[in-house]
Amino acid sequence: MAANHDRSDIPMVRATVLAPVVQALKSRGEDIDVFLAAFDLSVVSITDPTSYIRNDIVYRVYAAAAELRNDQRFCTSVGRNINLADFLPFGAALEEATTIGGFISRFTQAVASETNSISQSLFVEDTTAYFSAKRKFVPTVSPAHIDGFMIGIWITFLHEALDFRWDPASVLVRMCDPAVLPQEFHGIRAIKSNDRGFSIRFPAAWLTIPLNGVLAPEDTDDLVGPQLDMLAPKGFVEAIRAILEKHISESNLSVETAAELCGFSKSALARRLAKFDTTIVEILTGLKMEAAKGALANSNASIQSIALSLGYSDATAFSRAFRKRTGLSPRAYRQSAS
Repeated sequence: MAANHDRSDIPMVRATVLAPVVQALKSRGEDIDVFLAAFDLSVVSITDPTSYIRNDIVYRVYAAAAELRNDQRFCTSVGRNINLADFLPFGAALEEATTIGGFISRFTQAVASETNSISQSLFVEDTTAYFSAKRKFVPTVSPAHIDGFMIGIWITFLHEALDFRWDPASVLVRMCDPAVLPQEFHGIRAIKSNDRGFSIRFPAAWLTIPLNGVLAPEDTDDLVGPQLDMLAPKGFVEAIRAILEKHISESNLSVETAAELCGFSKSALARRLAKFDTTIVEILTGLKMEAAKGALANSNASIQSIALSLGYSDATAFSRAFRKRTGLSPRAYRQSAS
């Protein structure tokens, strides 16, 4: 139920935290009045910035929203589409911050007015930064979906703010239930932790990256040579390869699908890879050839079956691509490797 804010021992949070997920339900045709009534809530109460509710109610509402949509990743998808300037307490922090680090620092200060039960902090150790949220109580209801919502906000924020410098191999998320995150969520890795909070680990160097406008990508089209080298993440291509490597045997691995797995549109990924003098087709072909070499050298699989497993229409098309890449036919390579 809604309540006035007091600094009691009861874990409380501002009721407006429910507004985004409820609005998402409404946009999908759900009866939000009926939905909220089950929790003794209303649209008025969850849009009143002076209203506070218990944390366990928030967790129940988020879980119920995911169940209603029959989609365990629903709340994370809502977080990914949050307008940071409109969502308390992000708006004020965004208006004043000039760097990623400044934005996160201002948020951790502002969040104290949103809840009496969760602390958020930014900690830097050597070359690594940790952004974490810690509950001051033991949850009686799983906070998985609200954590997914918040991680959806933060990973999307970092991904957009960093633009082509995004390196998912450098990011590690700890949370109580990684299953609420989309598969290949911008390429990040998430591992299971307890329900007392979540954390995001990333390179401390990212904290100094400037924010241009409202998360506007930095224009680097005119940068060349040493300037571009300073901006380009050394591990970007390697991270893309790592994401796609485990999907290389999937028959539907198109350029569009590959870009989506990496958290980019086809055109956006093409622009970023161009700064490294490569393309998504080149990366996919290289991975296929590496997989083919392994299969030829370490298995008795027929050339036809290897070709089909790597998405080629037949052995002829595969042999042509393999010879172009290695200078040898698949049969000759197998003989040389034996």
